[in-house]
Order: sequence, then structure tokens, then C-alpha cells
Amino acid sequence: GDGGRPPPPVDSMLSMRRSTFKRAMSRKLTNTKNPVHASEHHYVEVWLAGEWRPLGFQESQEITRREAAGETVFEIRSRGHVYVINLEHMTQTNKASGRTRTMRFTDAHTAHGAPMGFERFRQAYRAHAGEAPLTQRALSSTWPLDGHGDAPLVESTVTAMLRAMSLRGLREEVNLTEWSHYWALERDSPSFHASREVNEKLAKALKDDPRVLGRMQMHFETSLGESRASGALSHDGLVRACERLVASPERVVEKQWAAEVLERHRSGEVTFDDDADLSYFDFLNVMLGRKRHRVSLWMYDISGGRAGRWSWLLLGRQFDGIWHSGVVVDFPERSSEFWFGGKLFDSVAGSTPFGAPLEKRHLGYTYKTRDEIRSYMARHMAPEFSREKYDVLTHNCNHFSDALCLFLHNAHIPDDVVNQAEMVMSTLTARALRPLLNHWLGGFGGADGAAAQGSQVDDCLQDEVLPGAIVEFCRVE
Repeated sequence: GDGGRPPPPVDSMLSMRRSTFKRAMSRKLTNTKNPVHASEHHYVEVWLAGEWRPLGFQESQEITRREAAGETVFEIRSRGHVYVINLEHMTQTNKASGRTRTMRFTDAHTAHGAPMGFERFRQAYRAHAGEAPLTQRALSSTWPLDGHGDAPLVESTVTAMLRAMSLRGLREEVNLTEWSHYWALERDSPSFHASREVNEKLAKALKDDPRVLGRMQMHFETSLGESRASGALSHDGLVRACERLVASPERVVEKQWAAEVLERHRSGEVTFDDDADLSYFDFLNVMLGRKRHRVSLWMYDISGGRAGRWSWLLLGRQFDGIWHSGVVVDFPERSSEFWFGGKLFDSVAGSTPFGAPLEKRHLGYTYKTRDEIRSYMARHMAPEFSREKYDVLTHNCNHFSDALCLFLHNAHIPDDVVNQAEMVMSTLTARALRPLLNHWLGGFGGADGAAAQGSQVDDCLQDEVLPGAIVEFCRVE
């Protein structure tokens, strides 16, 4: 191991802004060295005092040997005690005291080979705080400055980080569980918005049960070890984890969460692709009751097929279509298509004025609800995506789709869609049609524009203004 030494310094850190400091910390964690066990055989760990502790070599050997023989429930004797090992529930129970602990299988690869894993987070924590809570002074004093000094910037960065890490309301210190959770979300979460939504739910749960977050990390790691996975759970792994929680004799809140997940799974509300991998972020969202929705880009050829036949002659290059796009999110109650045509619309997928899509591209998943998406569009996107600002070249439906996808799952739409207008409009023929296209494609929902089925999202804020509400007015620059 490192002997408790802090991770190696990061070059040129003083010239970076606060956000760059955070990225540097992430790299620091990645580069923290880990002990590598000489044996590649599986060994066994138990969850004790908020972290995984390895069993003795002889105990691990006996458990793995009896697992290989097909045994699932058996007794072993160790250190003068008799333990009941249950490989179906992944538990170790002291037969005399009745104390049950969760256990996992692991090896050199699963424990230490995956980048930015929980073991690395814990090791980095101890490099800063040892076994004590991590305070601002401790983190600042171990922050790598590479021989230079910019104490105010470091202090400001550390203060902001600790506030973001804290889920218990203690802004001046965090514990090992909060630290590990923060960096796991930095690794897995698609955006700041997504992390905040998970943390708000967890903060409420922690008020009722201060240990629930540590146990959720334990359950996730146990499931990874059970399936020999290195960083993400399969759909089957999630189901097994929930079944094991429901069967557990412990009376804890996550047992109810697991029962609800299994019920939604049986009813078809919780579905995943067979090859889908669930990160720690996904695991928390599912357990906390948030549903994952499929996101697709629906692409319509506004040339009516003429682009494929005549684009080379008229535009000087080949295009399969001249694309209008909408972002489709598959909610349980309906598939909503969000699109921009001078106003922002939420239509039943496939009911827009553009007919049937020529192509549908799967983009990923989001945990946003329909109300959250509509609210974000109304508050943050409607002032920017308006009829007055529509331009078929520089500010069109594809630019809106790209911006919305960044909110949904922090990823852009394909370049050949979002950049097509720039390629097409570089030709004389297309530039001549620019005013006509602006009037047509940017005029839906207007008095002299085409009709469009679906609600106008930029009007939905009116529904939220009730008697007693405080309304702030500001000028859009």
C-alpha cells in the first residue's frame, strides 16, 4: 500500500479554476495506487463498520471450496465461533449471537482493477483524513500544490466540495460514506441536475435512517461481487439483489424499496435491455423509485424523399434526408415527442405535422419525469427557442433537440443531424430558400402558421402561478 501517503500531485493546479480543481481531484483518485494481491483466487469480505473487511485466508478458502462443490447453506468454524454461511442471501451469521453480516466474493480484478471504484475512494479518503471525519482543514492541508501556493482558491474549492458532498447537513465535515457517494456520482451521473435529484431523495431518507446510504453502497458492491462484475450490474443482478433484500430478516427501509422494485418489475414498469449495465447512479435511482425512460431521436425528411434523389444535383452533395428532429421519451402513460417549431411542443409521438419519421435513433435513457422536462423547457429553454429567434441555419429544431438531450442525459445528438443545416445552407440554392423555410418551420402554433397537435410547453408556467405565489420578472438580455 501507500503507507497513508496522499495521492501524487497534479501539475499546474494553481492556474485552474474551481471546476478544474475538482477534475484534478478525480484524476488524483484514479492514480492512487492500490495493493495487488498475489493470488487471483476469489476471497471473501464482510461488511463491518461501514466498509468491507477481508475474512481470514482459511475462511475464504473453505467458503470458495464449498461454493465450488455446489453448497449454498453451511457452517464453518473460525476463531472459536461457528458461522452459518448463506450463499443465496450472501450473509454470514454468528450462530451464538445471531449477528448477521453481508458478505461478498471478490478478487484482485474486481476489488482493485476497475478504475475509480469504491476501494479507491476509501483509500483516497484515508489519505486525507485517516479514520476521522474529513474536515475542511484536513482536505486543504493535504491538497497537492506542487510547490506553489494559492491558498484562497484552494480554500474556496474545498469549501464548495464539502458542501456538495454533505448529505447530513453538516457543511464543515463529511464521512467516508458521503465521500465515496460523491465520487461515485461524479463517475456515473450524467449531469449536475441528475446528481442533485438523487441527493435530495437520499437526504430525506438519511434523516430517518443515518446509515441507509452506507448500506446501499454495501448492497451494490455485494451484488457486483456476486455476479463477478467490475463496475455495473446487469438486469438480473438487480433483481437478485432485490430478492435477497426482501428475504432478509433485517427491518430496514431499503427492504421496502426492494419489494416495490420487484412489484414494478413484475408489472412491467421496471424494464431494461437484456445487455443493459446499471451503474451505482442507476441502482440508486431505481431503488429510490425513479423510473428510467428510453430516449430516442425521431428524424423526419422535410424534403419528402427528394433529398435522396436530387440532393447531389441541387446541393452538390448527397443527403438521405433534410432533417427535422424531435426527442421522444417513452413514459409508461405515453410516448412524448418534444420539438421546436417556433414554439416548444409536447406531442404524442408520431402526431406532429411531419408525418412518419424516416429514421429513429436510440440515444440512451433518462430518469427525468414528463413534468420535470416540461418545467425545464418552459423555464430555461422557451426564452431561447422562440419564433422570433428561429433560424433554419443557426437556431433550428435540431439545435433544440441537442440542447434538450444535454439536459436529459448529458449527451449530444449525432453530428450528422445537428450540423446538417450548416452543410446544406452553404449552397446558393438553399440560401435562396432560407426565408421561406424560416416562415414554414418556425411558424407552428402562430396565428399565421401551421397547426400542430400537442400542448405548447412555453405556456405551461401559467398553470403553476396560483394565488399567493411570488413571481419574479426580469429582462432577457
